Amino acid sequence: MTKLRPIPAERRVGPIHRPKRYEQILAAAFEVFAAKGFASSRLDDVAQRAGVAKGTIYLYFKDKDQLFRAVVRSLILKRVHPMIGDTQDSAPELLRGLIARMYANVVKNDKVRAIVRMLIAESAKFPQLADIYHREIIVPGLKTVRALLQKGIASGDFQRTGALEFPQILVGPAILATLWRLLHGERYRLDVDAYMQAHLEFVMAGLMRCPPGGKNPGASWGGQNR
Repeated sequence: MTKLRPIPAERRVGPIHRPKRYEQILAAAFEVFAAKGFASSRLDDVAQRAGVAKGTIYLYFKDKDQLFRAVVRSLILKRVHPMIGDTQDSAPELLRGLIARMYANVVKNDKVRAIVRMLIAESAKFPQLADIYHREIIVPGLKTVRALLQKGIASGDFQRTGALEFPQILVGPAILATLWRLLHGERYRLDVDAYMQAHLEFVMAGLMRCPPGGKNPGASWGGQNR
């Protein structure tokens, strides 16, 4: 079992800095969850790691489940999902940006992989962990991808496909890359950047509407920045 050291005093914050204290607790909680797993982690461990009283945690979170939910949300949700309604970018550009952010902030993110590892190991015993991940990440993510597809269909950029019903198809390769890196690490190294470009080419070739008599514009989409 990994032994955690308290956060150094210079990294602790005073009582007036509530936003910093919140982030400090989240950072400590991640380190505890990643090192000990959900079952063995205690709020006392998080408090010790954060350098706060256990009662301070209850000012922000009612229990360990809520704390875990906040950790998952802070790691993934805001870093990946675009604000579709607040931009003039086309659906293809938005989808390309979404997939790129998935690779930058999920596939390449050691912290996210640690959480995924814990979910795989412990969700059978603690189904609420899978429920939290599904509610906080999967449902909003599928909603975002579906909205991008609808936007692209309405604009004429995308053709209507079964991906509208199963948007998981569009992000599946990124999930596979995450699992690949979890299982193999550097032993069977994946060239993530080249893999992402292949992912983009595959997705866009399947979605982009072909002009009459023309070549599918998605065929060169992912490789245009190589």
